[in-house]
Amino acid sequence: MYIIHKQDSASINQSLGMEISLQERKALVQDYCKRHNRNGDTVLGKDLHYFDVFRSKKVIYCFIPKVSSSIWKRELAALVEEDKKIYKGSLKNDLSKFPPQEVQQMLKNYFTFLFVRDPMERVLSAYKNKFLKDNKYFHRRYGRDIIKQYRLNATQQALKTGSGVTFPEFTKYLVKIRSFNEHWAQFDKLCHPCAVNYDFIGRYENLAEDAPYLIKKAGIDDRVSFPPFRPSNTTAEMLHYYSQIPKQRILQMAKIYESDYEMFGYSFPGRLGAIFNSIES
Repeated sequence: MYIIHKQDSASINQSLGMEISLQERKALVQDYCKRHNRNGDTVLGKDLHYFDVFRSKKVIYCFIPKVSSSIWKRELAALVEEDKKIYKGSLKNDLSKFPPQEVQQMLKNYFTFLFVRDPMERVLSAYKNKFLKDNKYFHRRYGRDIIKQYRLNATQQALKTGSGVTFPEFTKYLVKIRSFNEHWAQFDKLCHPCAVNYDFIGRYENLAEDAPYLIKKAGIDDRVSFPPFRPSNTTAEMLHYYSQIPKQRILQMAKIYESDYEMFGYSFPGRLGAIFNSIES
């Protein structure tokens, strides 16, 4: 006769809850792809540089910048080292480096996962990281152009360095030019969810619960762990930045990221509701 302890029971219930959540997340993507006649999507001919392959463990991670990807890459480095020992001279950990037939076989047989995030939170995170910090590449590559186009009476210093881009300037650039660097490109453009049947769709907002469960489910818990994590961007901070731009622009941004909202079950306006609920002056 087996006795189920309270701790075991709680663990079983947690696992069941996680599996239900995972199935619901997958169903949302499948429903979106069906409604938009995209069930026949294929990865062939698409950019696969965001798919990290760990052959020794038969795992593929599609990383989306500004969705804890830096942490995941650091923690998954142990698998890269393992592949180096096994494959030595033929180390390939980028799916784009494999022939099409092998790509399709890997996506079918390997454990595939990705993590997503509320689109508006991710855009803000990208802005703070690339334009508020001393990131000379982004200041030169994007900042100078943004300031030139959207800042009246810009100083020569600002035009030269591209530093000091404001959130209103960045978001105006995003909706007008629609130049999508990987840090604010749609999930659909990076990870092709209508073409890949992901085994695990994690959410940034649930990372503390999702990460440990993923590591175990993927069979890499003997090599990988995930550090304690607290999501950034509080509601107050979101409201602080997004209240600086017109509501119409927020709606334009929501339209740009419409597929991300629909596919992954994010609601709009979400934490920006207070902006839209405020009485018009």
